Amino acid sequence: MSDTPASADRSPRFPFVTVGAALGVLFAFLFLMWLVTTREKEADAQRAADTKAEPKPDAATKLDEVKARNEAALNGVGAKMSRDEARGKLLARLKGPGDTMPFPVPEPVQPAAPKKDEPKKDAKEKQ
Repeated sequence: MSDTPASADRSPRFPFVTVGAALGVLFAFLFLMWLVTTREKEADAQRAADTKAEPKPDAATKLDEVKARNEAALNGVGAKMSRDEARGKLLARLKGPGDTMPFPVPEPVQPAAPKKDEPKKDAKEKQ
């Protein structure tokens, strides 16, 4: 009997199964890529035919539609109250002519504090 295992006596063989599987995956990938590109061309042709059938809307007509929708939104279609009612209610809550709308106002800039090392001008004048 010999001490070497039986698999050591065999010489390495060519991996036919691995090469076949790799080539199969390669050709499947190429076929799918070809299929996708032909389908995209057909879809583009259909989209072009659909856009030719429908005329493009006029820019002025589209602008009028957008303005009408915006005005309807501002007038309160689907809202709790119209813009004018809300503004009137808000202005009625103001207390006096000096009051302003309750929107955030930037805080006034504070003057820089004098440095402690420098004496104040009033102290120099008194001496």
